[in-house]
Amino acid sequence: MQVCTFPKSLIHAYSEDVARLMHEGHVAEGHFYRDAAAEYVKGRKSVPVASGGAAIFSLLAYYKFEAGKRVALIQSNTMRALYTIPSLLEMHPRVVNSTYDDFLAMSPSALTRALDDHETRKSAVCVYSVIGGYLAPSFAEVARICREAGVPLIVDAAHAHYMPALTNDPTVQLAYSFYATKILPAGEGGLVATASEDIHTWVRRFLMYDRFENKLSVGLNMRLGELPSALIHRLMTDPSLEEYFKDYRIEVSKRWVEVCENNRVEFLDPRRAADYNGYKLIVLTPFERVKALNTPLTAHDPTSPVFGTDVRGGPSALPHWCPPTYPSLR
Repeated sequence: MQVCTFPKSLIHAYSEDVARLMHEGHVAEGHFYRDAAAEYVKGRKSVPVASGGAAIFSLLAYYKFEAGKRVALIQSNTMRALYTIPSLLEMHPRVVNSTYDDFLAMSPSALTRALDDHETRKSAVCVYSVIGGYLAPSFAEVARICREAGVPLIVDAAHAHYMPALTNDPTVQLAYSFYATKILPAGEGGLVATASEDIHTWVRRFLMYDRFENKLSVGLNMRLGELPSALIHRLMTDPSLEEYFKDYRIEVSKRWVEVCENNRVEFLDPRRAADYNGYKLIVLTPFERVKALNTPLTAHDPTSPVFGTDVRGGPSALPHWCPPTYPSLR
């Protein structure tokens, strides 16, 4: 299944990285896992992990075991795993509503209502998902609410590469995904990125089951080997790749926006977002109705919707569909 493409320059550079690592025999816990921690995200220390889910799990584990947090506030329109991961840690997932007004992300007013309860506020971690490559303007309000309530904020950044508003806030913990469909695809893999030295140290130990210092009572091997870590490092640190993985997608989405406007097709307008990386264009007018218009918008099969059902497994919530914005369509 082809779900992503790569520029030739990246293929060549990464092939050289792999050849060097294999010749040297450095394929586990080497430079990209250990020494390059400060290079992935400016102003943060990062740890490459097996998946985006592993990154979220690791951060939740820190807040459970080090801060006694027992409730994970998640939004209604997000990846099902965000509902199930807290249960693996014996944390209680509590769902906070999402709306179209907030670009399918967590509603600040719904979060405020959830935190009205003192016990919830005292025991909660908030896990916020950036949906479809749109950073909702209301995210700043979500971050403020969490800071003032003393609630830690983890951002599921699977769709959120190239968003400095997230990386510039030191109080936000980031969990990236590099699955094959994401903005920066490595096939598999994730990244914990934090400005906290304590969190970085704790997560590193946790991922290596604390086999050296024996300060933790828990630990799982969810870290990533050097070969995929080298690709993630290059994706995160090579500025020339932004044109291919972000700018080209945005060019495609601008064409789809024009088609939508010319044909009165309802969509979430990326121009109203606080930031946008072209990952998805979210169309609200039903696909079959748009297809009947015979426009370029439906010339290709739609890509997977962005979590079109309630996270608890209930009925369809916030229905939509997404035309592809692959760089190859530029």
